[in-house]
Amino acid sequence: MFPYKQIQRLNAYTCLFVISGNFLCCAAYADTLPWLVETAGDPFATERKAANLVELSLVPEKCQTPDTKQPLKLNDVVVGALCGNPETKAAYLSLVAQAASHASNYSSYFPSVTATMSRDRTGTFSGSSKTTEIGRNHGLDLGWTLYDFGQREFRLEAAEQALVAAGYNYNSALQATIAVSLRTYYNLLTAQNAVTVAKDAEKFAQESYEAATLRHDIGQAPLADKLQAKGTYSQSLLDSQVAENGLSLQQAVLATLLGLSADVAITVSEIDNDTLAKDPFGEEIKFLMAKAKEQRKDLQATRATIKASETSLKALERANTATVSVTANMDMDNDEVNVLSRTSDRSQAIGLSVSIPIFAGFSHTYNERNAKKQLEAQRTSLVKRELDVEQDVWNAWHNYETAKRSWETSKDQLKSAVQLKDVALGRYKEGLGSILDVLNAKSQYSSALQSQLVTRQNLLTTRVDLIRAVGVLNLDTMEPTKMVSDYSVKNEQQ
Repeated sequence: MFPYKQIQRLNAYTCLFVISGNFLCCAAYADTLPWLVETAGDPFATERKAANLVELSLVPEKCQTPDTKQPLKLNDVVVGALCGNPETKAAYLSLVAQAASHASNYSSYFPSVTATMSRDRTGTFSGSSKTTEIGRNHGLDLGWTLYDFGQREFRLEAAEQALVAAGYNYNSALQATIAVSLRTYYNLLTAQNAVTVAKDAEKFAQESYEAATLRHDIGQAPLADKLQAKGTYSQSLLDSQVAENGLSLQQAVLATLLGLSADVAITVSEIDNDTLAKDPFGEEIKFLMAKAKEQRKDLQATRATIKASETSLKALERANTATVSVTANMDMDNDEVNVLSRTSDRSQAIGLSVSIPIFAGFSHTYNERNAKKQLEAQRTSLVKRELDVEQDVWNAWHNYETAKRSWETSKDQLKSAVQLKDVALGRYKEGLGSILDVLNAKSQYSSALQSQLVTRQNLLTTRVDLIRAVGVLNLDTMEPTKMVSDYSVKNEQQ
């Protein structure tokens, strides 16, 4: 934190030295957020201060454009979204803007210097005479607040808490970007598999249609079998077209998220199904709810905002105290009349002024009352927000537990459906059973495939929702195979 209390003891030359010293050291920072660098003209290094508020586990060590010619991995998509999505960059620029607003409060500790210069020409006509007067004025005014009973300190502290809140909000925005990236990845992966499933169902329907046609041609099956099989085959062709259209739409969504054109064809890598049902926490729900109230960035931002409001109230309570300032000015006037008469005046002054507010129509009373009530409202909202966070964790945990059980059930259903469709088609080819048995087995097989796709996607997304609800979603915990509890213990030991 900038030593604002000690700066009152600095004279004007020391202040200027501090400014130029900070200006020279601004060019060093370039690696905390690789895709943005500090700009010049930042005496108080506000961009570095903003970058220090960013959680390092939420930003990549290096940004690179994803190679869309190869299937993208999970990390490629998340890093690409963090680096290339315009919304992420805009959110960081908003944080830097808040840092600049915070740094503007330092100005009250420095002297204000104003230079003035004027030149005027006055012509006077009286009868046959004419008088021309040319005046020149140069001035320099200086004002410096020496003491104001802590008002500046409280205002600066409130601005710093507001900056901290902005940092938490930015970290929350990064978590949201990671969550959206994961969801989009899983949606595209599901769309890719949906095309494979549709093609597999189409192949089975075609094989059933060919078997029914063959049996009809040799007189072992009625025409109705062939027509029913043909209708099912036509429907499977339509399902394949719908699946391919869904794949194109999801590819466009991911491309846009990465900051690329919507017509870029993107594919993503497959995920190992054997580790999907691994619990990311392995802890009780009550512990997770308590942990969320400590880890959630939005709650931390709200608490920082309340601290800023408390400090602003302290500054407001001292707004009716005296302000001690030192003033100095220097003026030089040059007057020239008809080029014949010239006068030059020079004046200098230095003084100490004390400003004491006495009465302002009760405005201070009501401003202070308004600030107190607003602070009470914020504290009440925080209590409500903490309850909402607990409910978020509660809902996410139960959704995830249900998704795990659904995933295991879908695997059993698919295994049974595969056996049923192989048996039904084999029996029909041998002249046993009916086409209805085959079509029913095909329907159950397609439903089982779709169910497994949906339950797997639901398992992946509910895991993301649970980790984000607890407030620990980042680049280290986003992988489905990683235990978040192990990561948390490791960080605490460090």
